Amino acid sequence: MRLTWPDNKKFAFTIVDDTDMSTVFNTKPVYDLLLNLGIRTTKTVWIYPSRDKFTGGCLSDNDYMTFILWLRDNDFEIAFHGAGSGDFKRQEIILSLEIFNQIIGYYPKLHVNHANNLDGIYWGQKRFSLPLKIIYKLLFLNGLKFSGENIDSSYFWGDICKHHVKYIRNRIYTNINTLKYDPYMPYKEVEKELYSNYWFSSSDGYDVNTFCSLMKTEDIDRLSEEGGCCIAYTHFGSGFVDEYGKLSQKFKENIEYLSSKNAWFAPASEILDYMLENKGSDEYLSALNSFKMDAIWFVERVYRKLFMKE
Repeated sequence: MRLTWPDNKKFAFTIVDDTDMSTVFNTKPVYDLLLNLGIRTTKTVWIYPSRDKFTGGCLSDNDYMTFILWLRDNDFEIAFHGAGSGDFKRQEIILSLEIFNQIIGYYPKLHVNHANNLDGIYWGQKRFSLPLKIIYKLLFLNGLKFSGENIDSSYFWGDICKHHVKYIRNRIYTNINTLKYDPYMPYKEVEKELYSNYWFSSSDGYDVNTFCSLMKTEDIDRLSEEGGCCIAYTHFGSGFVDEYGKLSQKFKENIEYLSSKNAWFAPASEILDYMLENKGSDEYLSALNSFKMDAIWFVERVYRKLFMKE
């Protein structure tokens, strides 16, 4: 059933920007543009500095914290990307959420698991159903054992996640209309219900080139015609601003075109809340629908690996 969006808007749009590689210098120009265009979105944060190869600002850095508070004060949603990049154990994660609440003024409503962090909640092969669960473990994990939901693990924080976090991102697709590939979101999963609440999908705009490819004018027009919803997942720290502080011209053109459309622009949790309210009751993802979504994800992933030279 086609959703009716608030205020007679034709479609819904948001962005979840993960904090990897993000600095004030390479990210704030993007948000200056979004703010000027009236596009409110979601930005994830780390609390502590990175402990591995990933770079990016965190709330422990005063300049970056000031930037994040500026976003909050301008009605952007601040979400959680873990305590930091690398291995953080239970007590550190719990403390990081308290620091988040103390600084931001609320606990994160939305969480995105980060890369190889072992505290990932239902991460790795546990994201998927059979048979993709087995295939993913063999092809992609390299022995990593994610255990954020394992009560016997030193990385366990599932009980805290269940209490504070309402939405967790899972699958990513290449279609601009996220809702077309995942018409069930936000949904629950029986096997993951003990330590999670609702799950959602997103559309892949990983870096500036991927984002601009996702957001071509004809695709934006199609999203509008379909009355759909795009939850674009990206890293604004990855090429959107050059070494001289100049914003990507192609990105600027695409976003300005998007802003001219009759769209509902809101942070991810606000859009997901609206979808949930319109369902009227909780929806559990069936095994068949999970398999269908996994199959699409896998085919797209293989195609991109073979033909798009990721």
